[in-house]
This record gives sequence, C-alpha cells and structure tokens, in this order.
Amino acid sequence: MEITERKSAEEALRESEKKYSTLVEQSLTGIYIVQGDKIVFANNRFAEIFRYPREELVGIESWRLVHPEYRDLNKEIMARRLRGEEAPSEYEAKGLTKDGETIWIERRNTRIEHNGRPAVLGNVVDITKQKRAEEELRRINEELKNFVDVVSHDLKNPIISIQGFSSLLFKKYQEKLGEKGRMYLEEIKGSARRMEILVSDLLALSRIGKIASRFRDVSSLEIVSNVTSGLQGRLKEKDIELVVGNDLPTVYCDEKRIYQVFENLFVNAIKFTSGAKSPKIEIGYEAGGKFHQFYVRDNGIGIDPKYHRTIFEMFLRLKEIEDEEGTGLGLAIVERIVNNHGGEVWVESEKGKGATFYFNLPKAS
Repeated sequence: MEITERKSAEEALRESEKKYSTLVEQSLTGIYIVQGDKIVFANNRFAEIFRYPREELVGIESWRLVHPEYRDLNKEIMARRLRGEEAPSEYEAKGLTKDGETIWIERRNTRIEHNGRPAVLGNVVDITKQKRAEEELRRINEELKNFVDVVSHDLKNPIISIQGFSSLLFKKYQEKLGEKGRMYLEEIKGSARRMEILVSDLLALSRIGKIASRFRDVSSLEIVSNVTSGLQGRLKEKDIELVVGNDLPTVYCDEKRIYQVFENLFVNAIKFTSGAKSPKIEIGYEAGGKFHQFYVRDNGIGIDPKYHRTIFEMFLRLKEIEDEEGTGLGLAIVERIVNNHGGEVWVESEKGKGATFYFNLPKAS
C-alpha cells in the first residue's frame, strides 16, 4: 500500500510538472529565472524576444540583455528584491537583443527560492511596437501643434488688415458704396471676424497642455462671477434667468483655463436657450471624493442622445443652432482642459428637454 501511494504521488507530481512545463512553454510572456546574476532558466518566448537560441541563454549574465541606460536601475532593483527589501514589482525598461537592437520591455519580477537559494522569477513582455507608436504619435502631435501655431500667427496679420481696411472703407466711402456695397462690406467684416475667432480657438486648442499650467487653489464662485459679468449683455438681450449657487467651492486648478471652461459652457447654454419661452441657465456642484462635480444646466432645445459624444469632437456644430460665430471648437477645448485637470466632462440631455453639462475638478489642496 505504501509503494502504491508513493507511486501515485510520484505520478501526480510528474503530471503536475508536465502541466507546469506546458503552461510555461506555451506562454505568450517571456519567463526566466536569474540566480547569482546569471540566467538559469528561460522559456521559448523569452528567447524569441531577445533573439537568442534558447541554449545560449542559460548561463549568461542577465545584464547583457539590458540596455546600458537601464543597467544600474535593473541591478539596484534586483539587489533590493533578493535582500527582501521593497522594490517595484513592475516597470518598463530598454533591453538589448543578441544582434544589438534596442527593444522596449515591460518586466514583472518576484523573489523565489530556486534549488534552495534566493532567485528572481521574471516575466517579460515586448512593448517595442507600442512605444514606437507612442513616439510617432507624440511627434505628429508636436508637428501639428507647431503647424497650427505658425499658420494661426501668419493668418492674424491679413485678418487684421482686412478688418482695418474694411472699417476705413466703410467710414470714408459708405455713401458712395450704396446699399449693396455696404451689404458686401458687412459680409467681408463678418467673415473676417469669424476667421479671427477660428484662429483664436485653434491657438487655444493647440496650447492646452503645451504651456506649463499654474495650478493653485481658486474660488470657483469668483471665476463664475467674472465669466457671467462679461456675458451680462448677452444674458439681458435674450432675457435669460441666471441661477448661480452661492456655495460654489474652492478648487485646485489653472484659473485661466477653467475660466475658459465656464465661459465656453455658458456661451453654449446661451445658444441652446435661444427661442425658449422662459430661458434659464443654472450652475451648481456636488461634492465627491477627490473631485467636485460641477454642472451647467439650461432649459433650451436639448441634444439628441446620439450626439452626446460627438459634440465634443472638433468642428462639430449642431444644425439646430444658428451660430454665425461658432467654430465647433468650444466643447473640444472644454474637454481637453478638464482632462488636463484629471477630470471628465459629459452631457445628459434629450431633444427638446434642455441639457446639463457635467465636469469634474480637483478639490482644493
């Protein structure tokens, strides 16, 4: 009976080892063991990542697979882990293949006992394609920002000239222009004005996140008061009732940018309420965890749910709103600024039932 039990245990052990071996060898992750600074085990995927024949890996110094920039860091983390000290369990680093090519890898390591001695069991994922794609995206975005800056700057001078000469022409020759001539001139001035707004919005959009933000504790009530003060003329013209919560909190933010957020949302709400019998705009907030949740609510035309996501895209404008000066960039600017503050922005609305825009801002530090 004892022999039978021992044989059953040995068979179970062999079966377990076989399953373990199959799992390790079939893994899409590179798996290895380092002991005494040398690789003592590596699976097939690990060999593929570093482009070594598998038999060459066993016995070589692990630092040879690490890019020189990361060797000191890798050595320090491994030493701390082997001593049982706290060390990052997961981190990104550069590696070197057998043919000397630099690759990006993501490591996840843990301390184990191997043949009675401390060792490091590691998992490696090749993230080179992802890193290169990120670098390419950063490069394209930087080029795009630079392009927008240059084009916007170059457009400003002719726009100013068009506006200046149009005003001069209207002032000195309006009688000679006749009714049609004056109408054409007003169209020219209006087009120049729209172009000026578009250039300003493009510049604002391209500079968000590019210029270092000055974050500090600011009264959101003070920001809202300044914004609404500048919009009093439009609010009175359209007879819009404005309700502002007097308990709006202090937030940790870039004051200039958050001013843009409130201003763009208020301007949007004014457009949405055009035509309402008793137009009304409300602003308030709810306290959350690390963020305050603000809302700007109107009782205007509302937004069809199918547009709730797309309205934050660049150059998208709802056909229901007659907006000669709009560029379709206002909500895109809002979203980018809020995202840069670690928050989110979204809308809840139904067609014909008004709209409420929500966004999060960090609480005062």
